[in-house]
Amino acid sequence: MSHIKVVMCTGNNGKFRTAQEHLAPRGIEVEQIQLELDEIQTTSVAEIAERKALQAFSILGRPLFVEDSGFYIEEFDGWPGPMVKQALEALGPDGFTHLADLTTNRTCRFASAAVYVDAQGELHTFADDSRKSGSIAPVPDRGNGPRSWSDLWSIFVPEGSTSTLAALPAAQQEQVFAEWREESVLAALGAWLAGQQ
Repeated sequence: MSHIKVVMCTGNNGKFRTAQEHLAPRGIEVEQIQLELDEIQTTSVAEIAERKALQAFSILGRPLFVEDSGFYIEEFDGWPGPMVKQALEALGPDGFTHLADLTTNRTCRFASAAVYVDAQGELHTFADDSRKSGSIAPVPDRGNGPRSWSDLWSIFVPEGSTSTLAALPAAQQEQVFAEWREESVLAALGAWLAGQQ
């Protein structure tokens, strides 16, 4: 397997660690570059990621990728979607669980997009609008495991589980993340990059 190095533009260290986790098994090393990038207001994570990737490319002038994700509450027409960070800052995990009380089934999902810009400035988009479905817990449960840092994971109950992702026992939590690593947009990007060698 040949060694590939790729630049990821993100100021989010959690996203960077996730990218490393998803791409390392494919022999891809990720370098983080932090840039302040404008985020357009749209419900499409792919459109946001594409715009950020082009903006980052115009600044750096080299191949790179960005990843964006959103959290969608089905009965709220997908709100907050890509604006989840702002919604969490305003409402907190407790606010999300109270909002879910207004729904009939608390259903939610994550969606994400990874966009790679090649040396010619061409975009290569890997998007998944329906991954990681589940429900919102009645109350936040952060647990105390190594992945308990995310507010979203303290309210997200994976399909087939009765506990929040953050509070799952370590072995079950790792099983969920292992499945996500196989199916993620980052895995799709990694497979594509490996195929370009």
